[in-house]
Amino acid sequence: MPWLSRANYAHELRAAFFLPWAIAATEGGVIGFIVKKLYEGVIDEHLLNYFAGALIAAPALANITSFAWAILAHGKRKIPFITALQLGVLISIALMALAPRTPAGLMMLVIAAFSARILLAGIVTIRATIWGVNYPAQRAKLTGKLQTVSVTISSLIAIGLGLAMQYNESSYRILIPVGGLIALLGVSSYARIRLRTERIILKNEQEQTDADNKTSILSGFKALKDDKDYCSYQICQLLLGFGNIMSWTPFVIMAKQQFDVDYLQGILLTQVIPLMMMPFTIPLWAKLLDSVHIIQFRAFHSWIFVASMLCALFAGLTHTIELLYAASILRGIAFGGGALAWNLGHLQFVKAEKSQDYMSIHVTLTGLRGLIAPFAGVALYNYLEHQQAGAGAYTFVVTLAITTCGALGFYYLYTRLRSGGG
Repeated sequence: MPWLSRANYAHELRAAFFLPWAIAATEGGVIGFIVKKLYEGVIDEHLLNYFAGALIAAPALANITSFAWAILAHGKRKIPFITALQLGVLISIALMALAPRTPAGLMMLVIAAFSARILLAGIVTIRATIWGVNYPAQRAKLTGKLQTVSVTISSLIAIGLGLAMQYNESSYRILIPVGGLIALLGVSSYARIRLRTERIILKNEQEQTDADNKTSILSGFKALKDDKDYCSYQICQLLLGFGNIMSWTPFVIMAKQQFDVDYLQGILLTQVIPLMMMPFTIPLWAKLLDSVHIIQFRAFHSWIFVASMLCALFAGLTHTIELLYAASILRGIAFGGGALAWNLGHLQFVKAEKSQDYMSIHVTLTGLRGLIAPFAGVALYNYLEHQQAGAGAYTFVVTLAITTCGALGFYYLYTRLRSGGG
């Protein structure tokens, strides 16, 4: 590690190890599949699909609150702010374990899960400033290592949760709170991080606030208006992300309804396999991202998502579970690069003092996709299944088309960048 980054990296690495012991339970593929199976028969199946879709999309949907977090954190010390949010996340996750197996209990679980994801959205938004300043060199490599540790622990926790619920469906009521207690070690470690040049950053934020009179929700959209390259990047990101988010809920529903997988196999398909692929691919993606512009990176990386959706489409049409696993593996490979590009891509367009504005618009647009895409996917899947059993797989034709448009858009931006027009 670069000498100036070592102390902060050590604290953040410990946090990346311990926090997923609790956060793993809120991952979309984990909680979405658990709810789909655990509350089966408790409420109408089509309505349950929408609840599962909301939970699967919660990590993206909660990002719509990013602007609020950017405003609240403006001019405030970042590490204490994030530490308080982490404690709030652990409280929300603990409440998930108390939800009874009733319609009211389902609502309680959904609200608690969304609360956790909203607080996590705040952490991601503010963390952009910390990563941008504390890791000025080899940023993708350093943050890639943190992501690798985090997703590896999340995968192992998800496997353990799936195995435990295979034998006793109520085991999550004990395992989730225990995970929360272990995660407190991560909060304690994160609180020891020091933000470099924090006084200068806070001073610049305050001057920006004084100049603008206030920090406005429009500041992020102003960044899109002023920075045409970033605007084009976000349009392509919108298409790629919309198709991706729209496809994942039908994937989870199809795994349960058409393939009738159990807890362990379902969590493996929807969460563990994609996460387990990331530790192997993140170092390779990080090396690429450190050496090229984010647009060139996305012009290559986006096609892995396209290939994943092709496999999901043919898995549903041919009822071949091996293709379902192939789709999950390819999605994990794409996630490895996506985790880096999503967290770091905007930093190639922006100065440190404006990183929160750029990240907030990026994260908020992800939230807007999460507000529409998963429910569109569920509605289309339910409609096609109502017309003919098994026809829900054709949902992937639509998501494939949208994602392909995003990939083609990134390739166009790359050709423009290469020719000197961007």
